[in-house]
Amino acid sequence: MIKTDEIIENLEKIGFGKKEAEVFLELVKNPGTNGSQIAKNLGYQRTTVYQNLDILQKKGYISSYLDKEITLYKTMNLKEILENYNKEINGATKFLKDELSKVEVSGTQKQFYNLNSFEEIKDRFKNILKRAKKIVYINTNLNLFEYEKELKKLREKDVRIIVFSFNKIDYSSLGIEAYIRESFNFNITDSEKRIMIAADSSVAMIASNYEGEFCGTYSENKLLVNTVTEHIKNDIHLMKLEESLGRSINRIITLDF
Repeated sequence: MIKTDEIIENLEKIGFGKKEAEVFLELVKNPGTNGSQIAKNLGYQRTTVYQNLDILQKKGYISSYLDKEITLYKTMNLKEILENYNKEINGATKFLKDELSKVEVSGTQKQFYNLNSFEEIKDRFKNILKRAKKIVYINTNLNLFEYEKELKKLREKDVRIIVFSFNKIDYSSLGIEAYIRESFNFNITDSEKRIMIAADSSVAMIASNYEGEFCGTYSENKLLVNTVTEHIKNDIHLMKLEESLGRSINRIITLDF
């Protein structure tokens, strides 16, 4: 029996994105397949599949050829792929071990990293969840049931999960602290999608699809971590204040010149 989940997980460990791994495995099982067939088998949009086929081909993991004017794909020699990867990793490990020890560290300021795709943002979001040890603050209007597996593991480790959202989604089955500001209950299809997360006062990420394209920033910089944490805390505080007053707080400021 093919251990599909374990194969995907191990492909991710050697640098494949999740969808890259799924497309690659589909080609291992069904060589000489076109993009439309792969999309149908995996249940993904064709544009998503073709994007990942292009990535895999550029990396040298698959090749394409024409058959009656239809582009078909197949994997390269699997043994050679893994042997070459192993050589590259060993070489890179030796080089980094030697060279990084020579690098002089100037200060302790943490860097900011740009995230330029939704897949990259989701992968980083999962990574933050997996690393959390004490507490996680989340502000998002995305459906968190997609991350049920990661959230369950956090609960098992007694990590406190605090979520604020403008979308009315029942998260009671996830066992997390959810605060829904219903007075601003936007529909996710009509509003800007966004993710804000901070964990353990050590790492944070902000991201959105502003103007239709997803982009974000990830950092262990304390300023960003504290800013995101306080922003989410303030959202929750404002919501509780509205509930205590029994009305929405909308303050309009006019300036007279």
